[in-house]
Amino acid sequence: MMRSEITSMSRLSHRTLVPALRRGLRLSLAVLALACGTVPLAAAAPSGSVSLPLGASETLRLGFHKSKIIDLPRNARDVIVSDPSIATAVLRDSRRIFLTGVAIGQADLFVLDQGGNQIVHLALLVERDNSALESSLRRMIPGANIRVEVMNDNIVLSGTVKNASDSNKAQQIAEMFANGGQNTGMSVTGTGIGQSSMSGGMGTGVSSISVGEARNTSVLNLLTIEGEDQVQLKVTVAEINRNVAKQLGVNISAVGGSIAALSTNNPFAIAGPLFDPVNQVLGHASSGNSSITGQLQAMEQDGMVRVLAEPTLTAISGEPATFLAGGEFPVPTGYDATNNQLTVTYKAYGVSLAFTPVVLSEGRISLKVKTEASDISNDGAVSMGDYKIPSLKVRRAESTIELPSGGSLVLGGLLQDNIQQALTGFPMLMDVPILGALFKSRDFKRDQTELVIIVTPYMARPVARSALARPDDGFETPSDASVTFLGRLNRIYGTVGHPVPRGTYSGNYGFIFD
Repeated sequence: MMRSEITSMSRLSHRTLVPALRRGLRLSLAVLALACGTVPLAAAAPSGSVSLPLGASETLRLGFHKSKIIDLPRNARDVIVSDPSIATAVLRDSRRIFLTGVAIGQADLFVLDQGGNQIVHLALLVERDNSALESSLRRMIPGANIRVEVMNDNIVLSGTVKNASDSNKAQQIAEMFANGGQNTGMSVTGTGIGQSSMSGGMGTGVSSISVGEARNTSVLNLLTIEGEDQVQLKVTVAEINRNVAKQLGVNISAVGGSIAALSTNNPFAIAGPLFDPVNQVLGHASSGNSSITGQLQAMEQDGMVRVLAEPTLTAISGEPATFLAGGEFPVPTGYDATNNQLTVTYKAYGVSLAFTPVVLSEGRISLKVKTEASDISNDGAVSMGDYKIPSLKVRRAESTIELPSGGSLVLGGLLQDNIQQALTGFPMLMDVPILGALFKSRDFKRDQTELVIIVTPYMARPVARSALARPDDGFETPSDASVTFLGRLNRIYGTVGHPVPRGTYSGNYGFIFD
């Protein structure tokens, strides 16, 4: 009896407790809904969406291959794009449009309501998204202030960089970015209500647009280099030319009547106008119409020529500079028979230097150097009537190098060694031991040339004029009386109020490069 009563009470409690819990849960949910009544039920608009007021007419910039969401103020029925090859519009619901930039260009977008009235108008401008390029430039070229703009699908770089190397690097990065997007073709497929049609209509469909237009994108570099780097180049051209000439022998001349003659003279002349061999007649014998003359020839010449040029040039990074120390000689190139005039052009010779520096980074210089040393020579000269055109002996070196500021490069190994030797004499008698020396003549000539070129670039920095000194600073021409009676070569030997220092001056002098 007791057990049945307890069971009945348990069932009664279960039937009354469950509905009470359900009513409490419903009440809690209702209170929570009232407390959160200010929160909209629709999801928040994405960050890439644009909300437009009724009747708006604006310009919208859309990235190439990028999308945006347009929120409309009124239900739309028709979406019209003037050029679907530039941009596509998909109406996902009556108040939201998805825009996608298909190709670089411009187009118009019109949105109409149920009555055919215009809701909004957008002038679409599809262009490249510069954010990726600007981010790459900031990451790869730190310290540069580069702005990227797009004009008619062309990339324009402006701003400032530290050196020419950074400017070239920025242009290469921009060209890679442009070349990567030359093919603006893509395929877009969308599903929605009222798919971009002139007729409109509420329905579901699929639109597919395929564009394969190729565009050529160019890069315009308008970057400014902060404080154009200047490079000063000092070149030393040193050449040693040593020549040795020797001549020793007996020249025998024999003449027999009018039908025979013999001479053992040397076949080539080695003596210049300043060096003549010693000619001493050893003896002369004659009989009738025949005569024999023996003449001793002895000469030895040893000369040395030193050529030294030290040109110094300064050029802006990336710009060429040239130098020539020498002269020009005329070369006939034509003849005007009407005016009886000879046309000539001038050929340069001497020591020339041409270089193009590019500052890569602080203290690093890329250098393209071309140097040449030439002089006039009669070897290989050409005669044209009364005119003789000389030839040129040229020593030339050209190289592209990378050096630190103050570092030197030596271009050596330009050696030349010419040897000429001749032995002439009386047949058979010149081969007799010991006595054969009286019947032969030996000529020897040797020219040795060595050229060394030393190139040293420096980063040039401008200084104030007051910090520079001239060799004639403080020089005043003395009067005739001071020179004659006092032996003075300078009018002023000190400044007013300061005694003349005693002793002598010593130390380095000349050009000093830091």
